[in-house]
Amino acid sequence: MKRKIYLIIVFLWSFLLANAQDTLTVLQYNLLQYGNFQGYGGCSESTNNTQLKDECIRTILDYVKPDIFTVCEFGATAKLQSDFLRHNLNLSGKDYWQSDNIINYAGSNIINHIFYNSRKLGLKKHVALRTHPRDTDVYELYLKTNTLAVGDTVKLVCIVTHPKAGEEYAGSRYTLMQTVMNYVSQNYATENVLIMGDFNMYGASESGYQVLTRTYSNTNALFTDPLANLGGVGEWNNSYQFARFHTQSTRNGNTTCFSDGGLDDRFDFILMADEIKYSYKHLRYVPNSYKAIGNDGYHFNQSINQGYNYVVPAEVAQALFDCSDHLPVTMKIFTDVPGLGVDESEVTTLEASVAPNPASDVTMVHFFNPSAGLVQFELYSLQGQLVQRQSEHFGNGAQRFELNLQDVSQGFYLLRIRHQKGWRQTIKLIVR
Repeated sequence: MKRKIYLIIVFLWSFLLANAQDTLTVLQYNLLQYGNFQGYGGCSESTNNTQLKDECIRTILDYVKPDIFTVCEFGATAKLQSDFLRHNLNLSGKDYWQSDNIINYAGSNIINHIFYNSRKLGLKKHVALRTHPRDTDVYELYLKTNTLAVGDTVKLVCIVTHPKAGEEYAGSRYTLMQTVMNYVSQNYATENVLIMGDFNMYGASESGYQVLTRTYSNTNALFTDPLANLGGVGEWNNSYQFARFHTQSTRNGNTTCFSDGGLDDRFDFILMADEIKYSYKHLRYVPNSYKAIGNDGYHFNQSINQGYNYVVPAEVAQALFDCSDHLPVTMKIFTDVPGLGVDESEVTTLEASVAPNPASDVTMVHFFNPSAGLVQFELYSLQGQLVQRQSEHFGNGAQRFELNLQDVSQGFYLLRIRHQKGWRQTIKLIVR
């Protein structure tokens, strides 16, 4: 019995450490009037307490372990920015998280912001586009690696935006997105670009979404939705069909400050340029790494912490409930330029993901293989019992493996993936 408990602890610990250190993990989060008490929706220090939010943010950051953390609805003061770094990021001996000076042409009480891991990234430029009702912020980052020649750079441009909410403001959102696309077309048409934020869009047919994702709108630039091939793009407003992809709201019931109604809208997302989708310029989206943290597909019109949450620990579900009325969204980006922040010898995971999950008869394991060799796939029950083992030789680069589950009973499992040279990862898998 002790050995079984030990195995469970080891495997779960491996799962929680599944974010590799040789990739970039991007996290976008609407922090719901963080530090701003100017009367919005009854938000006050008692209904939207900053100290409590900080505790929740630390829990979420420890779970996701991002390298780039972009936010919306951040109070527009330099002191708040400094305190946020000290209380939530540069703690427990860390000193490498950085941000940039605030630009606020619109004079809004809340702004967009970025925090980044300066061991992996540097900030070359910050431009604020004069959009309504808040500025749209453009951050030009570059990778820090030990293999690039002097003067070489790999750019990653992060655009953080937060257009006006409400179905009646669809025209305003379109105007904002057109401003963004004009800027991208003129300055970053062939660069690695992400656009992220709380878009407040009620469906993919909205003109603002169309101008971002359709070539006829802007022939020089185009963004792709990571969920386009996974059923996440459509008329998602209050639709059960999109329950797996909703990001707002985390609460159901009468609330002050927080929106209510439970999960029923996909307002928050990250879109990527083709350069990242197809790895034209050293950065590549890790397939199926995009997710709304805490959305297990079973909380449509419910609070995120109601009952059991199948994809995050209970303390993370509670933190998501307490912190904001939005879920954070995340994705991973791999670079083919070695030496990003750590040595290759320190890489411990394979950037693996499984889809579909939950699965029935079969699921597909996607992973990035750092080196050609034998890869082993072991499925364990939560009691530590080996259910099945398969192995296969793979080349280096992006790979996929079909995992047969026809003889596996319904339940929760841990899929352990091991490379002969030591890279490894453990993923929680639900079979139904």
